[in-house]
This record gives sequence, C-alpha cells and structure tokens, in this order.
Amino acid sequence: MLDVEEHFMIKDLYRKGVSISEIARRTGHDRKTVRKLATAPLAVSRPHAGHALRAHKLDPFVPYLSGRIGEGVFNAAKLLVEIKGQGYAGGTTQLKDWLKPQRPPRQLAATVRFETDPGEQAQTDWAHFGTISHQGQLKKLYAFLMTLGFSRVMFLTFMVSTDITAFLRGHLAAFHYFGGVPRKMLHDNLKTAVLDRRSDGSIHFHPRYLDFADYYGFAPHACRPYRAQTKGKVERGVEYVRGNFWVGLHFRDLSDLNTQARTWLDTIATTRVHGTTGVVPFSRLADEGLVPLLGKPDYDTSALLTRQSSRDCLISYGGNFYSVPAAYAQQQLLIKVTPTDELRILTIEGLQIACHPLSRGHNERITRPEHYAPLRSCSTAVTTPSVQDATPRQALGAPAVEVRALAEYEAVLEVAR
Repeated sequence: MLDVEEHFMIKDLYRKGVSISEIARRTGHDRKTVRKLATAPLAVSRPHAGHALRAHKLDPFVPYLSGRIGEGVFNAAKLLVEIKGQGYAGGTTQLKDWLKPQRPPRQLAATVRFETDPGEQAQTDWAHFGTISHQGQLKKLYAFLMTLGFSRVMFLTFMVSTDITAFLRGHLAAFHYFGGVPRKMLHDNLKTAVLDRRSDGSIHFHPRYLDFADYYGFAPHACRPYRAQTKGKVERGVEYVRGNFWVGLHFRDLSDLNTQARTWLDTIATTRVHGTTGVVPFSRLADEGLVPLLGKPDYDTSALLTRQSSRDCLISYGGNFYSVPAAYAQQQLLIKVTPTDELRILTIEGLQIACHPLSRGHNERITRPEHYAPLRSCSTAVTTPSVQDATPRQALGAPAVEVRALAEYEAVLEVAR
C-alpha cells in the first residue's frame, strides 16, 4: 500500500505541473495509478472517536496545511498560529494527530560522532551578529568562522559583507592563521559557493570559488540540504563565539572588533582544553599536516565588476565617482578593488587605464587632471565650419558634433577638484 509521504509527493509534483508520464518515471508507478492518485485525497489516519468533533474543525484547513507541508513546514506550533489567523477554532491536539502521519520518518536521536583525520577537513560558516556603524553607514555585521576538523583550531573574523570577495578573503585569512590549507572544505549551500544543486545531486559551484580552490589545492564540499549537523564542529563554534566572546563585548569599530577577536582566539579559544577532544586545540595544530603555503603569492581576491563610464569621464563605485581618461568616456569598463583599497579601472580586455585610492566618503569625485587634458587641447581655437568647408556627411544634413567652449571644461575640472 502506498504510504502518505509518497502519495503527497505525487500530488505535489502534479500541482507543480510535472506530467503524469514524468511522475510515473520518477516514482516507478504506472501512469494509470499516478493519474488516480494525483487528484485523490490523502489517506490520513482517522482521529480517535473522542476527537471527532475537533478533527472536523480542522478539515477546512487541510488544503492549506498540505501546501505548507510541501514547503517543509512541520512545526505544529507555527502551523497552529497560522491557521488560527484564518479562523481555526480548535486546539493543538487534533493538529498534532493530523501531522503525525504527514511527517517523514524520524531519524534516530542518537548519532555517531564523525571525527576526521589530521588535515582532512575544515568547516566554514557565516553567522549574523546584528549591525555595526561602518564608514558612516549602518551595516549588517557577519562573522566568518573556519574550524579544523582534527585539532578544532578555530579562526574568526568579522565583516560587513558575505559576497564572494569576502568569502575568499575569509578563507585566505584563515589559511594564514593556520599556516596551511586542509584537503577538503565543508560548508552550507551558500550562494557565494553553490550556484545550483541539480536534481541528480550534482553541484554547480561558483567558478571563482572553484578557481580559488584549485589554486590552493583543496576540494569544496557542500552539505546536503537541511543537514546542517554535517558541519557540527563549526556550528558549535558559532555557539561558542556567541556565549563566550560576544556576550558583554564593547568595541569602537570593525577594526577594534577584529583586534579583540584575534586576541580572544590566541588566548582563549585555541588554548583552552576542548570539551570534545579533551586536548588544547593549538597543541594539535602541528599534527594537522596542512599543506603549507611556503611563501606562495596570495590569490588575487580583488572585487571585480563592470561599469559604464559617463560622457564626463567618470565611473561610479560605492556612491563615489572616479575619473577615466577622456578616450574611454561612455565605454563599458572593469573595476578592480584590491585588498589594499586601490580602485583600478581597466578595459574589458584587461588593460589598466586608471588607478585611484578608494574613497570612504559619499558622493565624492576623485579625479586626475591628466584624464581631461585632451579635452583642453581639442577645445582651443575651435571654429565653426562654413557650408562650403563642410564634409560630405555634414552637407547631407547629418547632425553636427557639439562643440563646447574651453570655459565649460574648465568649469567641470574646477568642480572635480
């Protein structure tokens, strides 16, 4: 007999527009059976006689509850609040009775602790820690953590972004702190790492993350969805940071926060006797057998993005404007922001055409006079051609190129300064 979970899966696939033939192929049932089950009500267990009246109150909300279960919501307390808001007048017992057969089989509460070999694996994670005032703006604050599986040595740094650039820089800082690189990296299905997880189980990783992994020689691994306990070592590390480092903490800014975090790592987190291993994490670090960096140049973690330059030779980034040579006005260009806070402007082909210090202000114009020099020379001694001197294109009535007086360009340069 078909169980409730499989019946629900057939109905859910049919609701999502999957064809009868495709559902039959996925489930192994013939099309006639699938067609019948796709529109048949779920065969839920009957309530006890004493609960018949209350179960009846739940009936109008079954379609809604079925939809929520399809979204992975099985929490009775959460569902009770939702259906009460829709007029449900019953209690919790009938809802729990109805949910019991809908839930997937419960996993065994007991688990076997998974220990990794030295240097085999590190686990990474992001954690949200509220907000912080950063460079005059209120930003979300995130902690990047990495924990070595064997020694339990932890790395912690705080950032105001979780984009791919921050993700790679967090890894790089951790490698320098550990003095090497593990063979595998385990993490959630982060958007900065995993672009897509296909139905066949294959993973489409972010190409820049794969390039970074290839450069340092480690293999990225993403946890199965809804299996966060797979990376329990770093998950427990987040709890430890919240309960030991973060509670009662005072700091001036992001720099001060990270200075205190590094001191805490060196003096407390990695020098205590670990509750699971019974050993001081730092004492095990030498046995990790990490692949040493050996003076290898750091991977270029510069932020890369494209921008269109304006007709007045400016390109925008971070709320500010930076000049480009006049020859590159109104062109698609690359912006490269280095870890040393340089903003480099390049052509699409990779030729660097400008370099500016990154501004931390807002609505500022950072310019170089030489970028506008060609405009000055072109604007001197400009005369308007007569009809007799006009080119064939102008004589045919094509729109003339706008000619500006030198004073206009001088005004632009004065504002830019």
